[in-house]
Amino acid sequence: MNSKKEKFSLKQSLRSFIQLLAYSRKKKKYVFAVGVLYFPAYIAVSLLQIYMPKAVLSELENKQTVSHFVITLAVISIPLFTALFFRDKCKVKIQNDSMLIAQEMNFEYDQKFLYAEYPLLEDPEFSARRDNAKIALFGRGRDSDAPTLRDFLPVLNSMAASFGTALVYAIMISRLSPILTATVLVTSFGTMWFSLRDKNINHEVLETAGNASRKYGYISDQSGNFSLAKDIRLYHMNDWLLNTADRFRKIWLHCKAIMMKQAACVQLAASVFMGIQNLIVYIFLLTGIFKSEITLSDLILYAGASAALSDAFTKWAEKMHNLHQLSIDYGNFCDFINYGKDEEWETLPVKKDKVTIILENVSFRFPGMEKNLLQNLNFTVNYGEKLAIVGINGAGKTTLMKLICGLLTPTEGRILLNGKDISEIPSHERYTWFSCAFQDITFLPVTIAENISMRSLEETDEERVWNCLAMAGMKEKIENIPGNIHAFMEKDINEEAVDFSGGERQKLVLARALYRDASVLILDEPTAALDPLAENDIYLKYAAFSEGKTSFFVSHRLSSTRFCDRILLLDNGTVKEKGTHDELLRLNGLYAQMFTLQSHYYREKEA
Repeated sequence: MNSKKEKFSLKQSLRSFIQLLAYSRKKKKYVFAVGVLYFPAYIAVSLLQIYMPKAVLSELENKQTVSHFVITLAVISIPLFTALFFRDKCKVKIQNDSMLIAQEMNFEYDQKFLYAEYPLLEDPEFSARRDNAKIALFGRGRDSDAPTLRDFLPVLNSMAASFGTALVYAIMISRLSPILTATVLVTSFGTMWFSLRDKNINHEVLETAGNASRKYGYISDQSGNFSLAKDIRLYHMNDWLLNTADRFRKIWLHCKAIMMKQAACVQLAASVFMGIQNLIVYIFLLTGIFKSEITLSDLILYAGASAALSDAFTKWAEKMHNLHQLSIDYGNFCDFINYGKDEEWETLPVKKDKVTIILENVSFRFPGMEKNLLQNLNFTVNYGEKLAIVGINGAGKTTLMKLICGLLTPTEGRILLNGKDISEIPSHERYTWFSCAFQDITFLPVTIAENISMRSLEETDEERVWNCLAMAGMKEKIENIPGNIHAFMEKDINEEAVDFSGGERQKLVLARALYRDASVLILDEPTAALDPLAENDIYLKYAAFSEGKTSFFVSHRLSSTRFCDRILLLDNGTVKEKGTHDELLRLNGLYAQMFTLQSHYYREKEA
């Protein structure tokens, strides 16, 4: 918290505020024109509401006729209702414009994830900036009433209108007595100081309350997660989940109690200052009446003006504080949007040329790691060669695949694609060389055909989709589904969507890789949910399909990679062993030990 306060000085906050003004005007050219109408309408409503009781009382004091009384009320009421109409109309327009601008920010926020270079997604600093930007856009949760960036225009206009109103009332009361004006402002300042102090303290408590609330919400969600129901019952997790949830609930309740106590103290302090203010104001005004310096209607006017001045001054200070925080939030938003480098993007046809890939002294470690995950890798994969990558969990197999297809950049060394350093190839061109199926499986809430082609239906070759489903062993399954390839996926979005098992989803991912049909094929354990026989069958089909392609097959089941031309065994970030399946068995090293151990379990099935 302190670091943030140091990071954003008053000068930086002012610069962010000016940038936010410029951003708002850029997105909505005439966004401030409505504020120009809102400003006088707001002040006029406040003044006329204060003046109406005085006018009524003056009519009674002067014993005016009923017709004169009606005319006076009409003279005040018509401008009042007109001002109310314009004020509320402008307020709605300002809120709508602010929401539209916030949607533009949300779009840029989402766009950042889609276009940020892939390594940023695994960068802790990127994640921290993302969290700050998320708070700026969406708030700190249900326990916080602090405005977010979508409230910028309403807060700005409210601040300006409150300042104008306070200035008008200060001038009005000063004509009666500058001392009275100073008294109202001083007591109002006391109320404002306690209020802002409460906000600063609450800001820290909210961090704790927010963390507890998120964790409590997570446990609550998991308790209702049907996929965990079996584990919860079999492992008797009920009490553990409830006790953990209760612990975070108590933390949240404790924080709420602190905030409620602080709010009560602030309310008490505000009441004390307001009582002092009212006492001084009424003593001063009553003294004026006794001395015949003012009338009773003047007392009503100036008492109302004093209260309105106090309210306007306090509101102005609160909105100023909000604008300062919003400026910091916008600075955090910009820090996230501008962090790192975004990828250029252009839709290019998939590459189908011959490819040779060379790794020269390639080492890699993630930001913050002291030790390399991969160390000094040197090997060549020739055109048409099928290379298997094997090793224990955590050996770096997936990281190596991400390096080869250009998602990550080596910490040291280089990767050459047809003799050219892959890091020098623009990302939108680099990706066109690869068809990949990773172990992390994700589908979109669109049709099966679109999930295979990763294009709209208009751009999808349905015959090709069916061919790829057939090669992946899913054609018969899809044919028996109502709507077949036009059926939707992901039930979380569409209740009528089709649900698939883990193994079936992996086969669909394989069909997706087949549909892309690029020069280099990378299969990174996409068949982990399949049984050994089914996995072997799939890989044999891919072996036939991958003729003429440079192919990488990653698997922890060594028997599934025997059809490959070469096998690399990764261990502790280095190539421990390499050769064909038979050569590695004759070597009688780590590969042979792993294969013998696995074949012990699978021998009967394979036989």
